[in-house]
Amino acid sequence: MGAAQPKWRIGRRPALDGLRGVAVLLVIADHAGFLPEPSGSIGVTVFFVLSGFLITRVIVEARESGSWSMPRFVINRVVRLFPALAVMVLVVSTILLVQGFPAQGVADRALPALTYVQNMVPPMRFPVFGHTWSLGVEEQFYLLWPLALPWVLRRTRPLLALLALIAASATVAILVPGDWLPMHGYALVCGCALGMVGPPAPRRWLLPVGAVALVGSIVAAPHLPRIYVFGAMLATFPAILIVAGASSGSPFLQNRLLRFTGRISYALYLWHASLLRLTGTTYGRASALPVVALALGLAVVSTLVVEEPLRRAWRQRTIAEQALVREGCTPT
Repeated sequence: MGAAQPKWRIGRRPALDGLRGVAVLLVIADHAGFLPEPSGSIGVTVFFVLSGFLITRVIVEARESGSWSMPRFVINRVVRLFPALAVMVLVVSTILLVQGFPAQGVADRALPALTYVQNMVPPMRFPVFGHTWSLGVEEQFYLLWPLALPWVLRRTRPLLALLALIAASATVAILVPGDWLPMHGYALVCGCALGMVGPPAPRRWLLPVGAVALVGSIVAAPHLPRIYVFGAMLATFPAILIVAGASSGSPFLQNRLLRFTGRISYALYLWHASLLRLTGTTYGRASALPVVALALGLAVVSTLVVEEPLRRAWRQRTIAEQALVREGCTPT
């Protein structure tokens, strides 16, 4: 493949919202005890592949249009992700303090989550924010990938460069225990490769074949050695097929319930794990259901009251500033 950038544009793809809904439901079903480990890690792998795909399209299309700005990209990510995280950490930390948890212990748990380094700190007893390791992986990726992508695009064969990165990351994941970015980069970079190439044409077989393979990985992963490493790897190729298929549309993934679940998936991911740990109902099956319902309600409030109004306000400000720049004025 040459270094020419793809001409197709991602636009609005409702099925990808539904896919987010499926991914977060896999994570919750695992943590609530209804699916075996490492189903949650497999759901996170789907998120990683999807994130790599979408972020690559955002960057490539912004570069093509001449509107790319690294500072704006970083600020957009912060506005999109940090407020909901900050609210969840604040509420859960307050509950811990009220319950008599030492202030230093609360700080030791909250700060890695808020600074997106949870994936880099040693495991803690009672990891009430432990699930934010995946946020750390993604945020670190968001900082590095925009800097690496121009170099990749200048290669004569950019996909070979990505294959080398994928192989290196998978090797590190096998050889070095941990959740640092290099140990999970292969899934993100697989999504990046798909974002650079794009599905050449709608292919109906992609989604059903990917879905069957993903179910197969959920069934097979518990029987593998080091299930969180090899289970996630086993699910990566099915995730690629599913993201490629969903990008062409899917009546199933585009149904309202899954799309709304995808819409609140970030907040739902944040709240459910912390609440399950606070209440001691992780893997509790029936006893976990009321906690999941509470997390669902909080996720709806977080999305509709906190996240989306802030994003709309930021978008409107950005549009206004861009209009002023076009008119030759300096925004204050």
